[in-house]
Amino acid sequence: MWIEAIGESDCEVIGDGALAQPVNALSSLAFSIVGVALIGWARRARGHEHAVRWVLVGALVATGIGSFLYHGPQTAISNFAHDITFLVAIIVVGFANLGAGLGLTPRTVWGSVGGAAIISGVALALFPGSTNGLAALGIAILVAGDIVLRRVGSPGRPWYALSLVSFGLAVALLVAGRTGGPLCDPSAFLQPHAAWHALAAVGVGLYAVGTGDVRIRRTEVPA
Repeated sequence: MWIEAIGESDCEVIGDGALAQPVNALSSLAFSIVGVALIGWARRARGHEHAVRWVLVGALVATGIGSFLYHGPQTAISNFAHDITFLVAIIVVGFANLGAGLGLTPRTVWGSVGGAAIISGVALALFPGSTNGLAALGIAILVAGDIVLRRVGSPGRPWYALSLVSFGLAVALLVAGRTGGPLCDPSAFLQPHAAWHALAAVGVGLYAVGTGDVRIRRTEVPA
């Protein structure tokens, strides 16, 4: 996800076909697949958590589409769609966990999510090179949410533990598989960046499920 020029940091050779980077493009749909797989999980929740889950489902489906556009057709809006969709997915989970851990009202949580999404969108539109900084901020929100949520309840296992393993492998492949990295082979069928897509998507899904029960217990407690 760390963007330089379009597609140039992701190792896979950029061709002139319908999909500029076919392996990376098709693997991007892992985010959408995970989003669809979480629909049943989203339907089982009530109240504020019900809304959180459905927004996350939508954000993950959109992330897959945005990343597909970025690595595939590479249209004029591809870079923006690639960045903002994944950022929103992170922001939603991060602020939902912060809200549950700190006892914030749903209005405050959604106001924070909306504000962060708008700021991110404007920043990306005006400064396309701000992706890395915004991603770091999104991850900081996710980590902060994780810390405060764990203070009020233990995440569900094994989903939470598996999500951390998945995230760790995803980041390792993202870094090692960058253009010029030790695992980069531009013409190979198996691309590390494609594995990053799959593992990151699974990691987000597992993490959301692993922390979901804690959020429900916190938000269903009468004020």
